[in-house]
Amino acid sequence: MTDFIRRLVSLDKARYKDDELDIDLDLVYITDRIIVMGYPASGLEALYRNRREDAKRFLEHRHGKNFWVFNFCPVAENSYPDSAFDGRVSRYPFPDHHAPPLAILALVAREIRAWLEPSKERVAVLHCKAGKGRSGTMACAYLLTSDEAPSPSTMRRSQTAEDEAKSRAQEIMDAMPSDDTSQEEPPPTEPGTPMPLYIPGTSADAAGSEPQEHTAAPDHAEHLSRVLDLHTSKRMKRPTSPSHKSKQGVSIPSQRRWLYYWSLVLAHQAPPGLWPAQQQEVPAPKVRLAAVTLRMRALSGVKAHLVRAANALLERTSYARAPHGDGRVWASLARYDDALVDTLEHWERRTRDQGGNMGRRRQGSEHDGEEELQDVFKDALWDKGKMVRPFARLGVVRDEDYRKEDTEMEKDIGGKIVTRVLRPLTDDKWGKLRDKIRDHAEQDKQEHNEDALRVDGAKHNQVASESTSINDVTQALTDDRGVVLDANREVRVKLYIGQVFLGWFWFIPTFHMPHPRTVSGGQSTTLVLTRKELDFPIGVGANIVDVAVTLEWVPEKADVLDPPSREGSLGSRQGRGEPGGLPAALQAAGDPVAGVVDTRQAAED
Repeated sequence: MTDFIRRLVSLDKARYKDDELDIDLDLVYITDRIIVMGYPASGLEALYRNRREDAKRFLEHRHGKNFWVFNFCPVAENSYPDSAFDGRVSRYPFPDHHAPPLAILALVAREIRAWLEPSKERVAVLHCKAGKGRSGTMACAYLLTSDEAPSPSTMRRSQTAEDEAKSRAQEIMDAMPSDDTSQEEPPPTEPGTPMPLYIPGTSADAAGSEPQEHTAAPDHAEHLSRVLDLHTSKRMKRPTSPSHKSKQGVSIPSQRRWLYYWSLVLAHQAPPGLWPAQQQEVPAPKVRLAAVTLRMRALSGVKAHLVRAANALLERTSYARAPHGDGRVWASLARYDDALVDTLEHWERRTRDQGGNMGRRRQGSEHDGEEELQDVFKDALWDKGKMVRPFARLGVVRDEDYRKEDTEMEKDIGGKIVTRVLRPLTDDKWGKLRDKIRDHAEQDKQEHNEDALRVDGAKHNQVASESTSINDVTQALTDDRGVVLDANREVRVKLYIGQVFLGWFWFIPTFHMPHPRTVSGGQSTTLVLTRKELDFPIGVGANIVDVAVTLEWVPEKADVLDPPSREGSLGSRQGRGEPGGLPAALQAAGDPVAGVVDTRQAAED
């Protein structure tokens, strides 16, 4: 019965069944030496995830002591002592469903390589919670550092006889023409397809100059594509029909975007000034985020009613942490803790190979005086609470920033499109909006019958959130001309309608900016992402058409807006954020069954 439950939880992921040990694990070999698995759990959680003792027994039976575990789960999410695997554990935690600080890709890839190189018998075991997104991202980050990406056909030794037979049968079926698709018409791309390997959507700036588009060399772009395909072919179940495509292994667009950035770093095609060899005293390059323009299909009457109902429930269940849902849209800007990123980038420079190989660790560099790389996350300083720090909010501040238009002539869209230009909210404007939010929330409670939305026995437990609370402290803004950002640092933009999130995306500005930049700044660009290039645009978020981010270079002396101190709010200290659990699940109004699980998981991060 428990094996059935575990297979049910695994959904579309492949599993490994060892008949000799009578073990069925959420585990696969991506290559002979790279293993990805689900979280090794104990207690009640082991009823639906890998039992920790089973995972250890399997690894010791097949590999003896020649395995090393890489754990990407924050302590706030789940944890176990290193002694569970005899001390052979390294931790590089970051939140589920998110992209990590970019330096983590370098540190993990280098440590995996340093562990594997001394002996061909060694294997690296990567896990997060589900053993898919975060683990897959890091597995691909390592595989990108190899000179040649292995293809699925070379992975015979790590397969059981049954798996090998299925692989060969699938290869034969894949070679056969499909009856369901035309050679002239490629099959449609399924929802959630990430951005291509190049960075699309940059437009010419106002001065008429063309921003430089960062594209990986053809051979390196092909290398990235092969690595992603390999991970998908090994981690996901094979489709039941040759006309169907497997769901992607690394499917979250921002995580794939990070792998694209990493591929540029490895190919020495990263933007100038990113990760300088020595820590520089000069200020980092700066950009101004002037606005985020969101285009959405106008909500139908039913969906608009459900959004209002969801906001009413959120207010009743003490989750009122965002603007009212009467069509008001807002966004939060966030990034990882500055001190954490400084620490990681210090170790990135420290461990970098002196010969220029960005995927190789310099010998002995894991020690720096009395400091050890392995101790960075040892005491859970960075991951026992919220790792992502909000620092600004955006909203509609001008009458002309809201417009509705008929776009029936626009291909693949049709109907009414609502465009909102979100600009930084000053403290004064945010204060007025917050008062209005609370007034509308009270109205919603009176207009909606609580019993119609009550779910008996529902629990509202949630892990430490990586969300933005309406009560979180952000730094004061004095005008709405834009938010100055460190061009080399990660930024998360999270979109909301009322108290229901629409989706989010991570990006690093410098990869999308024109280079070389002028001394005085002023060069601008617009990054356009379609709905399929956003993370979790489900439920109401499925109505998004695209998001455009307007960026411009500014002088290096411009001040970056910093997040408040870690003690800035009760929610920040305790890791609480926007609504999760049952209330957030209501946002799957467009598909009441299919998106609820993912919506709940995404809302809690």
